[in-house]
Amino acid sequence: MKLATLLYIKNTNDEYLLLKRAKEPNKGLLSPPGGKLETAESPFGCASREAFEECGLTSHPSDWKLLGIVTEKNYPGIGDIMVFLMGYKKKINYLPEDFNEGKFRFVSKDDIPNSAIPESDKLYIWKFVLDSMQFPFSIFIDCDENPFTCIDETAGEKN
Repeated sequence: MKLATLLYIKNTNDEYLLLKRAKEPNKGLLSPPGGKLETAESPFGCASREAFEECGLTSHPSDWKLLGIVTEKNYPGIGDIMVFLMGYKKKINYLPEDFNEGKFRFVSKDDIPNSAIPESDKLYIWKFVLDSMQFPFSIFIDCDENPFTCIDETAGEKN
């Protein structure tokens, strides 16, 4: 199983920083920046490292909070993956420079459902991020199912 982080960074208008991906997975779609954990790296350390590598943002592991954990069975093009959704505790007021993985933009929470985002993000993940900012959540998404099925492990409910 692969381990990764996604970084939820906002500006002072409470818009989310998203990357229009130039590479697979999710080429052409909008996703938060992030990346794979390195050996013996914590999700908080990974968030800090990836924020610098992808956004030019200097942060410390303590600048991040855990929003939730998403486990996806057989995610298309990746396989089994566990993703730590990390929220940046501060706001930024600049758009990071575009780089080889894509172009950045800020998107309001009202525009996210109508944006070009990956299917599981649209069906489940953003709902939890936008609705559950007060506590960490954990969901399991079975990408072998059509449509995907999601279990809210924190509530014990199937969505």
